[in-house]
Amino acid sequence: MKTVAAIADSIENSAFDPSRCVATIQALGLEPLVMVSTVYDADGHAEKLDVTEVIDSVFAECDPSVLSIGYLTDDSVISYLAEKLGSLGKKLPVMARPCLISDAGDILVEEGVYHAFEDELLQHVKILIINNFEAELLSGIECQMESDYMRAAKMIHNLHGCHVVINADIFDKKCIICVGARNVWEDLPDTPDGFDTTKYEVSSAISSALCYGLSSLESIEYGLGFCIGARRAGELTGEEEETGDAEPEPEPEPEQSREKPAENISFVSPGKALRDIARNLDSEFVPQDNRQSAPVAVTSVIDENLGKPKGEVSDIKKASSESVTEFQSLRERLEKLKEASSNLSS
Repeated sequence: MKTVAAIADSIENSAFDPSRCVATIQALGLEPLVMVSTVYDADGHAEKLDVTEVIDSVFAECDPSVLSIGYLTDDSVISYLAEKLGSLGKKLPVMARPCLISDAGDILVEEGVYHAFEDELLQHVKILIINNFEAELLSGIECQMESDYMRAAKMIHNLHGCHVVINADIFDKKCIICVGARNVWEDLPDTPDGFDTTKYEVSSAISSALCYGLSSLESIEYGLGFCIGARRAGELTGEEEETGDAEPEPEPEPEQSREKPAENISFVSPGKALRDIARNLDSEFVPQDNRQSAPVAVTSVIDENLGKPKGEVSDIKKASSESVTEFQSLRERLEKLKEASSNLSS
């Protein structure tokens, strides 16, 4: 059985939930190997975990078929991961969904994390999933119309050599997929009634499809469809799935001390088991009235002017790692982006 390795921070009961990654990979008949670099507890405190040895052992002993990179808030982890990928003797397919900016326009990482991702890690990424705000940030193109986002996707592909998926609610059941010379608007299928769209994680689904030998475009289309209930696991695994029409089997007679053995989940986290971080979060990171939303901004230091060319990013002022600095100009720019997004969706 092939293995999908994944690494991300953990904020339980939110979009940043490692159990969603595990559930997705297992549902698609593969072995999940999940590394957690930082765990946010119920009080909003962060416990940073040293994952360098874990990363070493994963690449040395487990031979993953694909690596999926999610939300990371420690630039040293990103740098170490980039160095490790650069030292591999073979080219490993890498999926990335960095979550630099939330879908609501909140900055979720510090400036150092942004630079480490763009300057060091992005060169190793095969498929990049971003939202409309991140598209403008990484491309340096001010996006107000659909054609602007198409140009932004192509610009990111040309700059970094990765395939690009721009997926945002403002596109109204569409997304932009840029694979090589092909740059298209892709219509997303309808979600079946009653399907839980928070059950699976899209980058893990795309990574799993790559393991089955699908092309990049096919993997992207399958992963997006699977996570909204329009595609079935059996399309990859070849196994027939229950339709719900079969007659229920009779209940077996109870047996004394009959227990189902625990499912074997490859979840790598030094000193942390999955059950230890499966807790409800009542903190600034997970709003009480919307537990599936992304956490609020961790910091708002990335770029003083998102419309500047990429070459001017180096002029950004350095922020102290001990504090959270807010640039009013960035806030104003994000507000303009939100207004433009609203106009595009209407």
